[in-house]
Amino acid sequence: MATTKHRAPRTRPTALTRLRHHHAAFPLVSAAVLFAVLAVVRVAGAFAFPLMVLSVALSGAVLLALPREEWAAAGLRRFAALPAVVGTTLVALVYAETYFATRATFGDGDDNWTVWVPRLFEDMVPGVPLLGTAAMLLSLGVLVPLVEEVCYRGVLYRAVEQQRGSYAAIVVTALAWSLVHLGDYGLNPLNLRVICGVLPSVFLMGLALGVCRAVTGSALACAFAQGTCNLLLLGAVVAPF
Repeated sequence: MATTKHRAPRTRPTALTRLRHHHAAFPLVSAAVLFAVLAVVRVAGAFAFPLMVLSVALSGAVLLALPREEWAAAGLRRFAALPAVVGTTLVALVYAETYFATRATFGDGDDNWTVWVPRLFEDMVPGVPLLGTAAMLLSLGVLVPLVEEVCYRGVLYRAVEQQRGSYAAIVVTALAWSLVHLGDYGLNPLNLRVICGVLPSVFLMGLALGVCRAVTGSALACAFAQGTCNLLLLGAVVAPF
């Protein structure tokens, strides 16, 4: 008597699994789509604080496009102290150059994008100045650098590097990083002088962070460099010299 074999039901791949397969097969296309989503939310965040917060969360979530075993290749790895110090020094020099160049060009008024840095956090903890200051320092020094660098000098850098090499990865991620900063400066209120100042400034900073990524091999080293330099920039803005 013939027996019928029962086939195990096929499990449908999850959305996360499909995303990872697509990213593995088409890293540049996937990276472009991921960046487009991030850019839309980040720019929209200029007009709504919840969207600004969401953009930070989404930037970190980009890491989900990679399986755990590929995180190290995307820069989530330990870094040696000397290359990190060299990279951080380079980033600090570029931050300083852009700060003084912007100040010389636009002065210390509202046309200078750097004066808006502390203002981004004014409404974070309303009515509690000390707590608001602590939240600003934590955000600029740790949270934002970590999330951004994992995204830009991590996942997106790796996707471009695989297909086009390190030089292209440095330039492309710097350009993408500068564009999303329009969600922070220049759109609300609309100020073309701020936009003209922030785009080249952040692009140059992004190039320096990309070099730091190439030198150290670590997006975490870039997060350390960006966090350090963000706090130095904040100090210069609050107590100009």
